Order: sequence, then C-alpha cells, then structure tokens
Amino acid sequence: METSTTKKILQVLIVENNQVDIRMLTRLLSKSTYGSFQTETADSLKGAFEQLSRGSFQVILLDLNLQDSSGLETLRKFTAAFPEIAIVVNTGAYEDDLGLQAVTCGAQDYLIKGKYESYGLSKALYYAIQRKRAEQDLQAAYRRLKETQSQLIQVEKMNVVGGLASGIAHEVKNPLATILYGVEFMYTKIENPDEEIRFALQSIKDAANKANDIIKDLLDFASLSKLKTRPEDITGIIEHALTLTKHQCDKNNIKVIQDFSSGLPRVMIDKNRIEQVVVDVVINAILAMGKGGVLTVKADCEDLSIEDYKKIVQEEEVLKPGDKVLVVEITDTGGGIPPDVMHKIYDPFFTTRRAAGGVGLGLSVARAIMKSHHGWLSIGNLPGKGARARMVFRIHDRSRQ
Repeated sequence: METSTTKKILQVLIVENNQVDIRMLTRLLSKSTYGSFQTETADSLKGAFEQLSRGSFQVILLDLNLQDSSGLETLRKFTAAFPEIAIVVNTGAYEDDLGLQAVTCGAQDYLIKGKYESYGLSKALYYAIQRKRAEQDLQAAYRRLKETQSQLIQVEKMNVVGGLASGIAHEVKNPLATILYGVEFMYTKIENPDEEIRFALQSIKDAANKANDIIKDLLDFASLSKLKTRPEDITGIIEHALTLTKHQCDKNNIKVIQDFSSGLPRVMIDKNRIEQVVVDVVINAILAMGKGGVLTVKADCEDLSIEDYKKIVQEEEVLKPGDKVLVVEITDTGGGIPPDVMHKIYDPFFTTRRAAGGVGLGLSVARAIMKSHHGWLSIGNLPGKGARARMVFRIHDRSRQ
C-alpha cells in the first residue's frame, strides 16, 4: 500500500484571496498523512501567473474570486494559459453549482470551503493530477485516432486514384503512340514543308510528348510497389539529380549548395525512383524561387525522432524511435507555401500552376515513393522565408552488404 512517504512530493500553488484561508490550507497540507506537499501562494491572477511561469507546479488550488479576476472567467484564464496543470477549485460555502460548472469548464475537481479536512484535501489534489493525466491521454488518443482516420482515407483515395490512373494511362498510351508515329510519318512525306506546316507538326509532337510524360507519371503513380531496391550511395543519386536540374538552376540564376556528411551509410532504395523524388522536389524549389535564390541540399545521419516515427509508414515496424536514419534536406529561399494550400500539396492532381501546365502529380508520386521505401517525405515552411523538404531513409545494414 502506498504511504505518504512513498508518494511523489507535489508542488502546489495555492491561489487564494483570503489570507486566513491561505494559512488554513497551508497548515492542512503540512500535516497531511496522505501525501507530501511543497506549497507556494498567490493572492491575484497576475501574481499566480508569475509564480507559474517560474515554477514547476503539478496542481493549482484555486479560489475563483481574486483581486483582479472573478468567477469562472478566472478558471478559463488559468486553463488557457497553463493547460498541462491540474486545477482543484476551492469554492465558498453553498456553491456546489459553481463547483460543478467549474468541472465542466476544465477543473479536475472542486472542494467546498470548511467541508474538508487534511486527508480529503490531500487526496483531492493527488486524484486531480491522475484525472489530468487521464484527460491528456484521452486527448492524445483522440488525436491519434483522427490522424489514423485521415491517413486511411488518404490511402484509400490513393488506391482508387492509382487504379483509375493505371486504366486511363493504358487506354491513352496507344493513341498517343499513333499520333507521334503519324507526325514522324508526315515529316518524311512532306518535302520542304513551309513554316506553318513545320510549326503545326512540331506543336502536335510537343503536345503529344507532354501528354506522354503525364501518362508516364500516372503509370508511376499506379505501380509504386514494383521497386528494384539495393544498397545505394545517396550522395551519388543526389549529385546526378542536381546534374539533371543544373540547366534550370543556371537559367534562373539559382546558387546550389551541397552539404553532405562524410562516410554516409548506404540505404536500401530503388535508385531511379529516389532520383525521381529528388528531381521533383528540386524542381518545385526552383519554381518557388523564380529568378534568383539559393538551393541547399544536405545529407546526414540522425536518431529517428518521435515526431518522424509517428509519420513513417509502420506496417512492418522497420523503424523505431532512436534508430539511426539518413536524412536528406532540400531548402530554398522562395516565398514558402501558402497556409491555405499546405494540407493539399500531396493530393493527386492538386497544383497551383495549372495555367503553366502543372498536372499536380509530382509531390503525390514523390511521397508515395518514399512511403514504399518505408521512409517519409515532409515539406513545410521555414521561419522567415523559404521552404524545406525532408526525406527520411532507413539505413541499410552494413553487415549484409
């Protein structure tokens, strides 16, 4: 059985307007046989906030009527400013209704002045902390449930879109091939075509090639399970991807900085797929910067954080918090991602550049590729200016090379 000597010492802030009540509460807690307490006091909202910002209190014993605040508004101010701390409201006599309202507004319990002894007061404070923890656990579970629900909806949407995309792509690919063949045939049959005919044929060819590129993206989107993985050097893949985008960087006067840690381990990946991800992310960064800017690409090893772990696909439990992972970060100095579209950037066919010919498959395919590698791609804004793409990879076991 747990005794007062085994219970954790509680840090209690007594917020009370009446000095007699402060002395009584302090005395009751000092002689408690149920637990051990260290108490500090405040007689105003302002004073309490100053104490709470400096100390590490687990529970507040709160009188709702203070010098500078009164009623349930006092409680609301405390719960808004310090949501992690348990609160027990200490109400006046005959204020049961107010106490019940306080519980519905965020307090963990309430007591009626003059109707408790040392044991009851001490027990209420310990139980309030347990209730607070239970509330926080429940809220965390609810958030995880919502996130899981959202992920399941997204997975199902991706499966449906992938199936449709595959069917459409195969149906359209053959007519496109016929169009391209017809253009080449016309070139061979028309001797010395004039400028208008040459322009018309080239326009048809360009349009067909662009449509063919879209079809290729659709097929990639629909067939991400067909990976050819082997242990690869990520820096070589990044350098080749940057070579492919060098012309666009030079044309837009964008400086590229590479910062790779030495001796990076290999990662088990499909080389061509990951190169595609890097190219897609780099092109998005270039377009975001327009004319002029700095593109920085870093690669380093890190311990997998809890935050990244929660994001990564875990069907096979291939990673756990604390595992070494290889992280590639690509940052730009562009204008960042507008907040109102941030939640849509991975949606298939969503694009802010539709008028310029954007299809909206790049980031959808890129994230799906990373998920198929049991990794993760996340993109967000940097403080101040620019955006950052973060790619997290499982490190290949050197002993198996």
